Amino acid sequence: MKKTFVFVMAVVMLFIFSGLSKAAEPTIAGIWSMPVVKGKDKGKERFHVEIFEKDGIYYGKIVKLTTLPANAVCKKCKKERQDKPLMGMLILSNLKREVGRYVEGRIFDVEEGKEYKCNMTLMSPDRLKVTACVMFICESHYWTKVK
Repeated sequence: MKKTFVFVMAVVMLFIFSGLSKAAEPTIAGIWSMPVVKGKDKGKERFHVEIFEKDGIYYGKIVKLTTLPANAVCKKCKKERQDKPLMGMLILSNLKREVGRYVEGRIFDVEEGKEYKCNMTLMSPDRLKVTACVMFICESHYWTKVK
């Protein structure tokens, strides 16, 4: 009887602690500082992007412009994004979480008006590696967590 009780308690504790470890697993959700990647302002803060999860898929929208006026619009965008405000614009979509990374997403570059394939890897709780690709050419940049 004692052996059965100990075994049952061990199984219950295993379920409890395994659930807690998953809940504590870091995520990319939050507000991230996106740097300028080209030109004379390279490395300076470009804007803040809020990454959020909805139904297991991750998205990101611009929540703060640091190098442009608050009422800036997308000049190089085409179709439905043309001349739309940058503030609140969805620039990340369809990122799916895999073990240790986020894959199969899309990232929109408002300065070029182009969309790229995107993968992300959480390097630390405050550092995010963002890799954008066109065909076989990929470029990586690092974002810093704000909140």
